[in-house]
Amino acid sequence: MKRCARRSGIQNGFSLVELLIAMAISLVMLGAILSIYQGTTVAGKQSDTVTRMSEDATIALETLARHIRMAGYSQPVFKAPRNEATFQGQTVEQTDSNLAGAGLRGCDLGFSNTAAAWDSLACATTSTNADAIAVRYEGDTFNTDPITAGTDKNASDCLSQGVEKTTASAVTGGPQYALVESRFFIADQYLKCAGNGNASFTAQPLVSGVEFMRLRYGIAKDVNAGQVIGFATAAEVSALGGSVDQNWGRVVAVRICIQMVSTNEDQGKAVPFHNCDGVLTTPTDKYLHRTFSTTVSLRSRAGIAQ
Repeated sequence: MKRCARRSGIQNGFSLVELLIAMAISLVMLGAILSIYQGTTVAGKQSDTVTRMSEDATIALETLARHIRMAGYSQPVFKAPRNEATFQGQTVEQTDSNLAGAGLRGCDLGFSNTAAAWDSLACATTSTNADAIAVRYEGDTFNTDPITAGTDKNASDCLSQGVEKTTASAVTGGPQYALVESRFFIADQYLKCAGNGNASFTAQPLVSGVEFMRLRYGIAKDVNAGQVIGFATAAEVSALGGSVDQNWGRVVAVRICIQMVSTNEDQGKAVPFHNCDGVLTTPTDKYLHRTFSTTVSLRSRAGIAQ
């Protein structure tokens, strides 16, 4: 019987259909991997952007809060007499400290001139600018950044510029003191400040990426009360019916909302956000926008000296 010879060297391979199926599966897997990578990359970038915006917003809010919190503060003058006056049918006891009058002023559309003297500060009427606020208080080495020793400038404004003790006390016979004045506003996507450490109130940027600011003022029933009965715009505070100092003297707290914008237009699409009025807004660009807020109580109205 003859045996069939074993054939050798025959190799089994993939058919064309099998190759096509394998290539299709590989492409699907590669697409899925690329999609996951791209999504992770975009999420990472957005997370980094939000983190940077949050850090800048924290700095901006803390800077504003630090100065607003001190608005109207003045060290009481020892043994200075107190005077009384009548306002809206009520007896009001006047301060016995160096600073008399309100410690802050605000404008809903920004100041028409941020370098104007305190009593000449006026609000813009036709602009679309963000809100602005001006604060003043008696400064020293404890409530402001310290200035080089050996000078008469032991207090500083919002730009760390020295403020001299050249302001006359409101109390007869009282000492001259350092009256710190700072005006905060938004311009060119910066939180800016102008301080009286510079005679011309030249403004300088403090924090970038701030595109808008909304301020609301917590008012008390009168200049002696300390409890907030409602929040009002700057225009509503100015229209309360008394003098400028009497109206703004009723402010005991300030609610601050700032709107931040990312540095780069890298979101891929417009991302909706809630603005400072609580309205869901879809931007016309691909920058990331976020709002941050806080409420600050005035220490001078809470009986806290420093």
